[in-house]
Amino acid sequence: MIEKSGNNAFLMFDGIAEKEMLMYKAVIEMVQENYDINSIKVSDITSRAGIGKGTAYEYFGSKEEIIVKALFYDTYVHILNVEKIMKSDKKFKEKYYLLMDYLEEKLPNTKATGNLIKIFMGNYEIKDNFRIEVEKIQKSTTCPVAHVEGMIDDFMEQGLKEGVLAEERKVMRRSVFATQVTGYIYCIINQYYAGEMTREEARDFSYQGLVKLLNV
Repeated sequence: MIEKSGNNAFLMFDGIAEKEMLMYKAVIEMVQENYDINSIKVSDITSRAGIGKGTAYEYFGSKEEIIVKALFYDTYVHILNVEKIMKSDKKFKEKYYLLMDYLEEKLPNTKATGNLIKIFMGNYEIKDNFRIEVEKIQKSTTCPVAHVEGMIDDFMEQGLKEGVLAEERKVMRRSVFATQVTGYIYCIINQYYAGEMTREEARDFSYQGLVKLLNV
């Protein structure tokens, strides 16, 4: 369960009921099993959640609301977990390696978050009712992209203060951070370039690339 955050991006999940959580988890599980969100039915969700179909409408107005909120829920869980790393009292380098640890551990189970990102990017075709629900939630919360960018900016500022980084332009720091993290994800997916490097080498390569590119 998401802890009370006080942040507008997470308020919809503060004090979430147990049956709501069960429905979110059911949706996340189905997406993880490659269900197309357009084809998921309320009965699919409630059956897996172990509750009656009518119960769903005590908490949600539509199937689309359940599914879209489940995608947002999964995304915010990962954001909060990363935020704990970024706000810890660790040094810049240690935080970066902890982030890589988290990505490696959780990446296989992030299809719900991945689908939400695809929706934002226009790479996942969804029905109009789903799009309306996504837009409704976007208007009522802080955009998760903006929240993540804020975390990255704070992290990069720490690197600057520690003398690890020299680049002061936020757009450059965000770009390089995204590139290096994506590169490490590629290493994970491809088992460290099909065995051409060890896990430690892949991690060092990612971190050293970040530092080098932001000290040009």
